[in-house]
Amino acid sequence: MLLTKIWAAILACLATAFLAGMFLLSFGTAGGFTDADRAALKAKTEAGVVALEAAIQASPVARAPAILSDPYLKLALNPGQPGIGKVTPPSLADAFATAANSAVLSDNTQMTVGLFDKSGALLVYAGGGHDELVEAALLPNFVTAATDKEDQFSAALRGSLHVVRISKADEAGRRLVAIHPLDLGANSIFRRILGTQNPAALVRSGQPLENTLINPGNSGDALTKFATEHGKDAPGVGASDAFKVGEGLNARIGSIGRVPGPAGAGDDGAMLVVLSANTAAAGQKDLFTALGDAKANGLSGEHLAILLFVLAIGLALALYLPNLEAANPIRRLTAEFNAMRLGSQQQLFYDTYGTGPVAELAKAAHAYHEALRSSLAAGVAEEDGDPSGRASRRVPAVSPTRSHRKVGRTGAADRVDAPAVVATPGPAEDEAPTMAHPSVPSSSQPAAGRGPGFFTMPATKPLRSRETVIGNLMTMDNEAQGSGPEPAKDDAVREAYYQEVFEEFVKFKLENNEPIDNFTYEKFATKLRANTAELMKRPDVKDVQFSVYIKDGKVALKARVVRG
Repeated sequence: MLLTKIWAAILACLATAFLAGMFLLSFGTAGGFTDADRAALKAKTEAGVVALEAAIQASPVARAPAILSDPYLKLALNPGQPGIGKVTPPSLADAFATAANSAVLSDNTQMTVGLFDKSGALLVYAGGGHDELVEAALLPNFVTAATDKEDQFSAALRGSLHVVRISKADEAGRRLVAIHPLDLGANSIFRRILGTQNPAALVRSGQPLENTLINPGNSGDALTKFATEHGKDAPGVGASDAFKVGEGLNARIGSIGRVPGPAGAGDDGAMLVVLSANTAAAGQKDLFTALGDAKANGLSGEHLAILLFVLAIGLALALYLPNLEAANPIRRLTAEFNAMRLGSQQQLFYDTYGTGPVAELAKAAHAYHEALRSSLAAGVAEEDGDPSGRASRRVPAVSPTRSHRKVGRTGAADRVDAPAVVATPGPAEDEAPTMAHPSVPSSSQPAAGRGPGFFTMPATKPLRSRETVIGNLMTMDNEAQGSGPEPAKDDAVREAYYQEVFEEFVKFKLENNEPIDNFTYEKFATKLRANTAELMKRPDVKDVQFSVYIKDGKVALKARVVRG
């Protein structure tokens, strides 16, 4: 038991140490990502937003208003003005196309320019983005733009991010509009600042915009999923804090920011989503390395108190539980054995021990005790009388808890002082050595003054019967010389024997806490006489004797015949 307690205490200390390590690791990492990882990702996302702003302002659409300075386009727009010589005004379409190509389209083939009247109708255009140009004229920023100022902003047109340039209105209210896809190529300022290691994309309405995916790798749908879940967390300027996306070792952290300008406004605005380059699995470290990195954070007083509490509970249970489950049942079982030895208990209550080794031990002890009682019950069977008229001094079995105790004789000594003797052999003799009862003279020394047929208390011997025999058997002393007693004297002696059996029976009922109300000698003796008369009818029965014993916790009477 001591080794078990020591081992349990060691386990309690180890559990506390492991819990302390978990606290330390929880300070150093959170799902495989440190606070430094989160701060770096947020900074990179903010840099990406700034790069988008710079790319929008650096778009070539800023050169588009120069088209309106072309003289032939001016002549086409104002055919009534006097010209030099007799030059015929060109058509508006030809003049606009010529001016656009020479000014911007020759160097920026993806650009589209158009001329709108003051009502917003398209007069003429050049380039391949007619539909995008018409959609740009419907934007609130175009409709509400001041006529005396130029404006340049971002817009998501036909699933692609564009830069829109609006010129000042002329005398007739006409305005030039130029659109160009935002440059997000490999050599763009956006790519140079954001880099290519982190998965990133421009997402609008749950879908990535055209040509905006950067190093998607094995991120799957994490970019669009992150934009859907955390779009509301994107601030108006800058980037959000880092949030976790995904589960387990494949989880990542991400940050989100709005595209500058009208393209990023509103709930369905375009968002820049940037994820961590590594998953949570990459953040795993060797235990000692992780503990070393986290040790600098230390433990707060609150966590130290928790650790001490866990250690105290672990040690208390380690010392108490073995005592509860093993030592206490063993002590209780020992107490039951001592109670049976002292006679205050007649059987083992094995069914109160539940399960386990101690319960098995109690069951085995109970089974052994029952087997011992059964074998002893067979030893108190019927005995044959001595043909020569010499009765054996049958010894009543007594409980091991009451050894050397005389029971049943009024005024007799409580302990046996006479030496052990062996009864005279005979046909029905019990060959086991006996211990002389204080009230019974030795077979070699007959009691003086006792005539033939006098009933004496027998000696005692160790317990062998199933039922614990408490009372003493009364035997007939037939060792006296001469013929049997006269009938009248024999009846008187038998009545005296019945009286002694009655006293024994009453005494042990009281010792066994059994009621004796309305229990009289007359009823008891009548039963003994009837049993004796019934058994004496057998031709081979010489005498009938009675013994008091305990059966199933109650005092009972047992008849035994002596065969002649």
